[in-house]
Amino acid sequence: MQGQTGVIFSALIAAVLLAFGVAWLVAGLYRRRMVALMRSGPLRDASQVESRAAFSLPTEPPLAVLDAVANRRAQTRFLLALTGLSLLIGLSQSWLAITFVYDDREFSFNRWLVLGIVYAWPMVLGWGLVLRWSWGRVLLAILAYVAGLTVLAMLRSEVDQTLTDVLSWLLVVVALPIVITLLISISGRIRAVAPYLLPIFLLLSIASVLVLQRMAASSSNPPAWVYPMLDLMGATGTILFFTFAPWLLLAWPTYALGRGLARAYREKRFSDLTYLFAAYWFVVLVSSTFPAVEGVGAAGLTQLLPWLWIPVALALARDWLKPTVTPPTLLVLRVFQRDTAVERLFDRVVERWRLTGNTVLIAGTDLVSRTLDPDELFAFLNGRLAERFIASEAEVPRRVAELDLAPDPDGRYRVNECYCFDTTWQAALHALVRTSDVVLMDLRGFRAENRGCRFELGVLAQSPHLRRVVLLRDNATDLDAAAIDLAGAPAERFVWLDAGRLDGGKTRQVLAALFGSGN
Repeated sequence: MQGQTGVIFSALIAAVLLAFGVAWLVAGLYRRRMVALMRSGPLRDASQVESRAAFSLPTEPPLAVLDAVANRRAQTRFLLALTGLSLLIGLSQSWLAITFVYDDREFSFNRWLVLGIVYAWPMVLGWGLVLRWSWGRVLLAILAYVAGLTVLAMLRSEVDQTLTDVLSWLLVVVALPIVITLLISISGRIRAVAPYLLPIFLLLSIASVLVLQRMAASSSNPPAWVYPMLDLMGATGTILFFTFAPWLLLAWPTYALGRGLARAYREKRFSDLTYLFAAYWFVVLVSSTFPAVEGVGAAGLTQLLPWLWIPVALALARDWLKPTVTPPTLLVLRVFQRDTAVERLFDRVVERWRLTGNTVLIAGTDLVSRTLDPDELFAFLNGRLAERFIASEAEVPRRVAELDLAPDPDGRYRVNECYCFDTTWQAALHALVRTSDVVLMDLRGFRAENRGCRFELGVLAQSPHLRRVVLLRDNATDLDAAAIDLAGAPAERFVWLDAGRLDGGKTRQVLAALFGSGN
């Protein structure tokens, strides 16, 4: 068993690198396909435009609650759940390590507790996911956690240890998992793709590495059928053949794995955030398992067992995390081609809103890294992305009725996107406005030439059921053009906020405006 850890470690690194590279490529192809589809589609049928009232949706708003206090409470519960789960995993891993890896004859409560807190460091990754920290901030938080653990370990250690010894050990525990998690999620372009490709490439990489190891073991006396391959393809070609031949045998299992992930997400067995949290913990525990197996053999595999707490604990906490208010629906509109600004708005505002409310929007390429889920990813890889698009205005009521407005098992709500052609987005907008309680419209960089935004402003001005519309502006916003489109609408319906710099204070103002109270 000890000799196989290097093989599995090599497979893990190969899988991470493959997931990173392929995710980068897939994300680019997905964007290109999205743009091509949005610009295509059937020509507009004038009779459908005239008959819009025939399929108009009810104008009565849903009985939803805008409660800033409930939103804050939900965030606190979620952070406590991930923190408690991380401590449970860390303490379990600590007990298993003391029992099976370190083989201590006498159990020490002090050592178990300190070691468990050390192993629980991925809770910082969980905080970063919930609060949408940048990776720079996550790394600083991890360094602060390590610094605190260093002091704790020095104070509570039962043997004499130098500061260098403690820091070196802590960095070994933390360094490799951080590198791997950075590779699969540091870039917004791959964060929505790489984690879902990692299990597939891990399966393929393990198969390739095992086959190559087997061939290397028999290199001194290879089978007779290998020699004709060497004559035909040469040494490099033969190695490449044995590297990728297992992929053909595993083509169907990996395809089934991808479909299974998509189906499980569609059936709400997990959310995007809990999947990432589980993936991070898997990487951390596997990194601990390698040296354990090298030291004590198969007993070291017990370091993987604490991962099972994740599905168990989340299932037990489902009722506790369940939203306590009827969810409002937020419609997000924006000026396109401002990807960085919109992504930041999404991270700071929409992710917080999702704790107690639904989000709907018209799909675009600017938020692919924030909204692409495994169901949509594998629909694209299967060549079925076009089926997600609304082909005609007559389809709008059915598509809107199919929006997923129920909470995930972790209590958060999903982002629902309407995929529209250039000929159908206006009808979809009318339907989404009728189903929404609040609108957040990012008009930073808005100019009079932005005809799509001007159409949206006109629709908002004519929608009396909306509780409020929060409009974000900056120094480049053409306020005169916006005023023309909003002429005649009640002024109290619209809240203008200067959001040229979306810092923490401004984020709180935006959320307060959406909820209609202090935040």
